[in-house]
Amino acid sequence: MCIIEEMKKASSVVEYQGYYYRLSSTIEILIMGLMCRMTTLADIHAWAISKNVQPMLAESFGISKIPCYSHFTNLVGMIDAGELNKIFMEFFCKLIGEVAGKTIAIDGKTICSTANMENFKNPLHVASAFVVENGITIGQLAADSKSNEIPAVRELIRLLNVEGATIVMDALNCQTKTAKEILGAKADYVLSVKKNQRNLHDDIAEMFEFKQTDPCESKLSPLEKIVRTEKGHGRIETRTAAVTHDIAWLNERCNFPQIRTIGSITTKAETRYYISSKVLSATELLTITRQEWAVESMHWQLDVIFGEDVTTLHEANSQLLLNILRKAVLNVLKVYRDTFEPKSSMSSITRKCLHNTGGLLDILEKFGDC
Repeated sequence: MCIIEEMKKASSVVEYQGYYYRLSSTIEILIMGLMCRMTTLADIHAWAISKNVQPMLAESFGISKIPCYSHFTNLVGMIDAGELNKIFMEFFCKLIGEVAGKTIAIDGKTICSTANMENFKNPLHVASAFVVENGITIGQLAADSKSNEIPAVRELIRLLNVEGATIVMDALNCQTKTAKEILGAKADYVLSVKKNQRNLHDDIAEMFEFKQTDPCESKLSPLEKIVRTEKGHGRIETRTAAVTHDIAWLNERCNFPQIRTIGSITTKAETRYYISSKVLSATELLTITRQEWAVESMHWQLDVIFGEDVTTLHEANSQLLLNILRKAVLNVLKVYRDTFEPKSSMSSITRKCLHNTGGLLDILEKFGDC
């Protein structure tokens, strides 16, 4: 049960009305309640004091006293989310090990429920780093708005060991300072280019049009292309990837460091452009840009499994705390599923935890052995 033991490091003992409670016990209850797909603190507390769960908590975790709901919420608010985040990043980076040769997708998510809360000047926005090949989140940092995601992402890159990895990000983070931060961390970047970088976007678009329409240019310096048709979710989509490494002219016109590939992905709906510090083939560009959406899948799970966007906690520390623990639980469930039940869905595993305390303990034990 190493994940719980690690998370408990951000804890202490507090006293309420003559009773002593451990914040570590609160963390244990939160993790296990989330594993059983409880979506609110009220649900988690009700689960913890239920007849079949209380004996398990006492016997397996030594939690003999569970505070009333108001005290429980107070205890949650006393856990330092920043300290917990440090432990989270250290633990899961160690679990992943070497990231060289892997793809890390970094993207932000706004917790929508905080948009209408008086305690929040701006909606809470969290940038996350997701190792695509493992399906594991290795770190996150909060910003108080989407516009502040850019410096949060740079700080996140500084905190993580990303040496040898390829970092893929959306157009918001297509910034020269961010590209330099990635290269300084001895990693490579693949960045989407849109009209927030208008000159760069228009230069690349014009170059691709020229190479594809001018007969002489298309013969002298042709684009490398690949066309792939995929079927999924009831529809068929064709993507055309094109790349060129003829970019000396571009390096003279923009400040982005070490651009080695520019590329495009064209679908029926649109054409997207990319820059990369790696020498990529068309096939590699298509693969990596598809991997960019992996972090979006994790964000989707936060909402569908845990109802994150409707969480009504009015305190930033508690919102961030639960965001961190939800991702920790997703990581645990992903590792367990891939190792022991590869054909099972996340939903079936969470149902197993909910309806069978023995099943919940079994998952925690097996994860600890991984």
